[in-house]
Amino acid sequence: MRSRRIIFVPGMKPKPPKEVHLRELRRTIFAGLFRVQPSLAKEFAASPECLTLVSWTFPFYRRHADIELDRAGVDALLHSPEPSAEDIAEIDSVARKLARLLNVLGDTLPWFGRLIAKRDMRLTMSEARRYLLNRRGIAVEVREMLKGPLQKAWSNGERVLLIGHSLGSVIAYDTLWELSHGDQQNGRIDLFMTLGSPLGTRFINNRIRGASSHGHRRYPTNIRRWENFSARAEMTALHPELRPYFSEMLELGVLESLTDHVDLYNHFRGDSGLNVHKSYGYLAHAAVAEHLAAWMGS
Repeated sequence: MRSRRIIFVPGMKPKPPKEVHLRELRRTIFAGLFRVQPSLAKEFAASPECLTLVSWTFPFYRRHADIELDRAGVDALLHSPEPSAEDIAEIDSVARKLARLLNVLGDTLPWFGRLIAKRDMRLTMSEARRYLLNRRGIAVEVREMLKGPLQKAWSNGERVLLIGHSLGSVIAYDTLWELSHGDQQNGRIDLFMTLGSPLGTRFINNRIRGASSHGHRRYPTNIRRWENFSARAEMTALHPELRPYFSEMLELGVLESLTDHVDLYNHFRGDSGLNVHKSYGYLAHAAVAEHLAAWMGS
């Protein structure tokens, strides 16, 4: 059996130091796997080196985050893997639905988006723009950080599962596009998993690699299967279903399948309260774990 390689590309905002972050990622992935396939969870725990973390946020922000801001939330998530009635009520509240609707409208009408954007959202958009415009070469730098592990895995003959969370899914997509259309001979991603991805938003979709091209040249051609996951009340994955934006990949025959899994409940609670976008909540979710287990067992 070919060895497995799981590569995780995190989303925006500073992250803990690499080894500390890896430890928490392994905990949440193990917990999710243990819920759906205990034997595979034990396999994962026995070979922790199969998980590679692309720590692009440090060169981007030049600082680390304190894990203590998230540790209690991770502990609570693993202790109570299902959302409570209180969690569901808050996630499905009218206030969150209205806020999300306004942000979807803001993505369609940029002038309106700028008008309603709160400070945190303006900062997030500014940081995303920094990547998308490759300011001071930062986009090239972070994509190179992913290319190395991918090419190493392919040269070692490993099956690759690439997971991208939030802006990490955009970095992963752009990197795969560049590897598809570059001069080097490269391998193929067995499974691409996107978590809370903004790839469907107008702001992002118009600026990803290949956006101005047509046909095969428009898309990465090195993905076999794509599973996309989006939680309810997501403010980053404003357009949770990605198939409408990338179905041409199926028609062109460069992708075998693209499946959207929406309406998940991500009930992670951190130092700032409920955060339906948090990667730990996605990775521990049974729906994500089921597809990870299926890939591991195939």
